[in-house]
Amino acid sequence: MLYPCEYLETKGFNVTYLPVDRYGLVDPSEVEAAIRKDTIFISVMYANNEIGTIEPIPEIGEIAKEHGIPFHTDAVQVIGKIPLDMKQKDRNVDMLSLSSHKFYGPKGIGALYLRERTEIENYMHGGGQERKKRAGTENVAGIVGLGKAIELATANLEKHNERTKKMRDRLLAGILEIPDCRLNGHPEKRLPDNLNFSFEYIEGESLLLMLDQRGICSSTGSACSSGSLEPSHVLRAIGLPPEIAQGSLRLTLGDENSEEDIDYVLEVLPETVGKLRAMSPFYKPTTACEK
Repeated sequence: MLYPCEYLETKGFNVTYLPVDRYGLVDPSEVEAAIRKDTIFISVMYANNEIGTIEPIPEIGEIAKEHGIPFHTDAVQVIGKIPLDMKQKDRNVDMLSLSSHKFYGPKGIGALYLRERTEIENYMHGGGQERKKRAGTENVAGIVGLGKAIELATANLEKHNERTKKMRDRLLAGILEIPDCRLNGHPEKRLPDNLNFSFEYIEGESLLLMLDQRGICSSTGSACSSGSLEPSHVLRAIGLPPEIAQGSLRLTLGDENSEEDIDYVLEVLPETVGKLRAMSPFYKPTTACEK
């Protein structure tokens, strides 16, 4: 979302960026305080892709409605993970974006939900496809694949989340036993499949490579910026100093994960962290963990 905002600034728009607390939460009162007479649009991620924090979207949507401002949320991370209700809980969301690959659909296709009577400029001009908003031949196979994938992803959502949360919570408890680690993001208001940790005195990229050699897929930040060695802007926004933000690890769970996978990670990760810390001249063993 930062790049589109930066682009709008080059076109003369004034963009207000709001801070978050140490859990990554946006304060709805700060959203309201930032509204000006010329404010024309509000956009907030439904859940953060790195630390998994779920934002107070219904409350922010209510504020946007009271001020008559169109409200958009990036819901890419939440489809198939938490229930959305566009008629009740999320009734004040005017625009919602989603991406098929996040819920096991085909890559390269997404969708923009527009509430009735929400007006936007045409994305592409030419033909009359997509209600004249996006000209060009539709990707029918991708559209059908997205539709089926979202149908499967939202079926039995409660049962699916119960299974995922059980594995996530066991993984969380085990990893927090590693000294000098902290959970990033809100401890309760978070996605059921996401965990993000910072380990002091190690470099995240080294941890990533060593885990990969042991068959564990993970990341040190956003998948969108996986080629960058800079500390995550998300972790810096929640107040982590660069040297701790650099030691971050993101683990996400999926449909194919099992309890055996959790056992394996809890066996390999502490050992790997220990090896990396043994190489650090700054590390002094402690027993303190932070949640």
